Amino acid sequence: MEREKDPLVDLLIRIQDGDETALAELYDAVVNRVYGLAIKIVLKPELAEEVVGDVFMQVWKKAKDFDASRAVPLAWMLMICRSRALDTLRRERPQINNNSCEFDANRSEDESTETSFTKVHGIDVESRVYEALQLLTDKQRQAIFLAFYKDMTQSEISEYTGDPIGTVKSNIRRAQLILKETLSREDLRNGGIYEKA
Repeated sequence: MEREKDPLVDLLIRIQDGDETALAELYDAVVNRVYGLAIKIVLKPELAEEVVGDVFMQVWKKAKDFDASRAVPLAWMLMICRSRALDTLRRERPQINNNSCEFDANRSEDESTETSFTKVHGIDVESRVYEALQLLTDKQRQAIFLAFYKDMTQSEISEYTGDPIGTVKSNIRRAQLILKETLSREDLRNGGIYEKA
C-alpha cells in the first residue's frame, strides 16, 4: 500500500517555483509547531517570534534545497528552527566570547540545518529525544541547550539567564537524570511515547 503523500511537500514544490500563496499556506499549517519549538529554546516570546520569521524567510530562500527523499518537510523546518533559535541565543549574549562561537561561525549553512546526528540516526531517534525533552521544565531544557549545544559553562549560563549558579547546576543535574532515565526505558527505545507518572 502506497504511503499517503505529505501535503507539505506540494507546498514546498510550489514555493520552489516562487509561489507566495504557498508560503502563506505553509505558514498557517505549521507556525504553531515552529513557534512551539522556538519558545522552548529561547523562552522569550519576542525572540521566538523573531525566530519564526527567520525560519520562514529561510524556507523561502532555501526551498530549492529541500529533498523529499531525504527529509520530512516538518522535520526539515524544525531543524532550521532549532538552528535559528540557537543562533538567537548566541547573539543575545554578546558579552560572552568563547571558542565555541568561533567554531559555530565556521560551520556551513547545511551543517546547521541538517545535523550529523539526524543524518546518522534518522528522524525516529530525534523524535524520541524530543519526547524526552518535553519532560523537562523550561529552565531545565534551556540549561541543557546552553550547556550541551552552545558549550556554555555553568557560570556563563548563570550570567545569561540570571539564575544563581546553584540553580543552574541543579537544573542541569536534574535534567540529565530525567533524560537518562527516560531514554533508557524499553518503551521509549522501541519508539513508544513515555507517559508522565
